Amino acid sequence: MTLIEAQRQVAKILRDADIENAANEARFLLQDALGYDSVQLVTGYRDYACQTCVDTAFEWAKRRAAGEPLQYILGHTDFMGLDIKVAPGVLIPRPETEGLCELLQKAETAPKRILDLCTGSGCIAAWAAHAYPESAVFAADLSEEALAIAAENCKAHESFPEQITLLQGDLFEALPDNTEPFDVIVSNPPYIPSATVETLESEVKDHEPRLALDGGPLGMNLVSRIIEETPAYLTPGGLLLMEIDDAQESLVRNACEASGAYSSSEVLRDLAGRTRYLKAFKKVLAT
Repeated sequence: MTLIEAQRQVAKILRDADIENAANEARFLLQDALGYDSVQLVTGYRDYACQTCVDTAFEWAKRRAAGEPLQYILGHTDFMGLDIKVAPGVLIPRPETEGLCELLQKAETAPKRILDLCTGSGCIAAWAAHAYPESAVFAADLSEEALAIAAENCKAHESFPEQITLLQGDLFEALPDNTEPFDVIVSNPPYIPSATVETLESEVKDHEPRLALDGGPLGMNLVSRIIEETPAYLTPGGLLLMEIDDAQESLVRNACEASGAYSSSEVLRDLAGRTRYLKAFKKVLAT
């Protein structure tokens, strides 16, 4: 069977299951099964493929057709140009979370100390270490399973563990006593309201970890805590960046105002025009 024939058959399995972008996903499955890059797949489309590899691609296609996320099948995904390992124990990194990194890139000065709360796969921490090689990066998560995957992604960075510190615990409780304050705290916490989780596509709600999705009745359980507790761990003028739900704009604004610890806060939209990010600066006290 030639490569193009195999790709068409894999794509058919996906189309018959109503998978969007079936042709693209078929290409990704076949590339990984063969160990090819995109150029090899295109230029060698008339070549005969390894049958064992094609059989693997067919098996993967059946799993995808049954609703398993593509990224879990492949075992990795792209995030800010980095190849990030993913598995069922962690949330799959999404383009919206790349927006957090892009907001951090706009900071006027490079942060010396960065904390990534609810790190999951460690994608933000791994990117931060790559983008800011002179910065100390800390990443915390409640899930031991997630931290094991985060460790693998951070180990891909040549300065691990000197530059990146992984910590297990409930938000700031993961930090050692007398931890120095951070210039930036960034987080993609579970922020989806519990009832909304049940309405998500099956490949999300049935496969991705509930712990990383469900933020409680209003989705604010951890969001509120992070807003309230963050100032104690930020340098004066330090920055909080957090991903939030589209329905939480007024709740987040009120929480920031109620804390009295932020000099400014704003809610920003993603590329789809949906409320997605909180950007808040800790007050600098007058001397």
